Amino acid sequence: MLKDEANILAASPLFSGISSDLVLELFSSIPFTIKTYPKDSMMMIRGDVYDELKVLLNGEVSAEIQDFTGKVMKVENLKAPDSLAIGILFADDNTLPVTLVTQSDVKVISIPKSSIVKLAQSNQFFLQNFFTQSANKMTFVVEKLRLLKFSSLKQKLCSYVLSLSDKQQSETIQLPYNREQLAALFGVARPSLSRVCSEVVDQGFMSMDGKKVTILDKEGIKALLKE
Repeated sequence: MLKDEANILAASPLFSGISSDLVLELFSSIPFTIKTYPKDSMMMIRGDVYDELKVLLNGEVSAEIQDFTGKVMKVENLKAPDSLAIGILFADDNTLPVTLVTQSDVKVISIPKSSIVKLAQSNQFFLQNFFTQSANKMTFVVEKLRLLKFSSLKQKLCSYVLSLSDKQQSETIQLPYNREQLAALFGVARPSLSRVCSEVVDQGFMSMDGKKVTILDKEGIKALLKE
């Protein structure tokens, strides 16, 4: 592993709190592979066995699902240094539920399950980070499923904001995701989300300032969700 690659991993959520020098040391005793993929190629397809954790060192990948009619739903976009399908690795059924398609030229490191176990045993930071990233991914997927019951993007956005308000016990909340991540959560393109955000602000439901959202008309939002 090169120093530049160790620096990228050290900046990733999975290796948070671990220096690049220690990353180099940890990887000196475990097997791993590094591979590149050109833009618009399928790294893996739905149904492939996922027995190596893949972490993006460069580039962007989309996770997609195609139904029997041929319609493609983009589950989320992942950018370096994100980990791919981290919650699947140790599942009893560790077949990939999505197809991974490169959105740019990509470099990825693949770490076998046995190496992940060794890293977790040798470094407490890595162990905690792995659990945290797995749990965060599960939370994201569960919330995405919950929002499927709403027919419109505006309802999904408003329901999500109300849910965060309840959790944070405040009418003014901090969004945990940026606009691109929110668009992936709602299953829409970012311009569509931006348009709806402008609409709910113009209609007086809420105000938005970056990731800061203030609910201005809670009853109006609840009425919208009942439509």
